[in-house]
Amino acid sequence: MVNNPGYANSAPVEETSEEDFRAQVEANFFGVVNVTRAALPLLHCQRTGHIVQISPVGGRVGGSPGIAAYQASKFAVAGFSEALAAEVAPLGIKVTIVEPGALRTDRAGSSMAIAAVGPDYDATVGAMNRRRAGFHRSAPGDPVRAARAIIEVVTTDNPPRRLLLGSDALDAAIRKSRDQIAEAERWAELSRSTDFSD
Repeated sequence: MVNNPGYANSAPVEETSEEDFRAQVEANFFGVVNVTRAALPLLHCQRTGHIVQISPVGGRVGGSPGIAAYQASKFAVAGFSEALAAEVAPLGIKVTIVEPGALRTDRAGSSMAIAAVGPDYDATVGAMNRRRAGFHRSAPGDPVRAARAIIEVVTTDNPPRRLLLGSDALDAAIRKSRDQIAEAERWAELSRSTDFSD
C-alpha cells in the first residue's frame, strides 16, 4: 500500500488561516492515518504486507518558509509511521517512509496556492516563493527513477525504515543530522544538568 497525499499552500504562518492549516493537515496527515487504518485489518489477517508512506525530505529537515502547515503534516506522517512500524513488525508488516527530494512534478507549480507576501516576509517566504516558481520544471529528481527505487525497496526482504530519494534529499538529511549532533553536543552540559544527582 502506498500513501502519497501532497497538498500545500504557501503563506506565512501568521497569515495562514486556521481553516487552511487544518485542511492541509487533514489531507496530508489524517488522510494517511485513515487509509492506513483501513488497510491494517487485511494486512494483519494475512500477516504480511508493506506500507509505503511518501513524506518528502522536508518532513525530516524542515525549515522551508511559507509551507509550515505542509511540513508539519509531513513531520506527523513520519512520527506516525515510526510508531506504526514498531507496532506491526511482529505481524510481518513492513513500513517504509520514502523521503524524496525535489522531483519534476507539478506539486510546487499550478497546484500550489501562493499568497501575496508583504514586505516583512519578503526575505523569507517571498524569497522561497520566487525560488519555487518554475522549480518543478528543473528539479533534479526523476519521478520514473524514483518509482523504480520504491519498487526495488518493496521487493526486498529487508527494506529500510526510511529511504531518501535523490542526491538533494540525501545531502539535506546528512546536513541536518550533522547540525543536530553539533547542537546537542554544544548544549550537552546544560542537558545533562537536569538529571537527578543520585
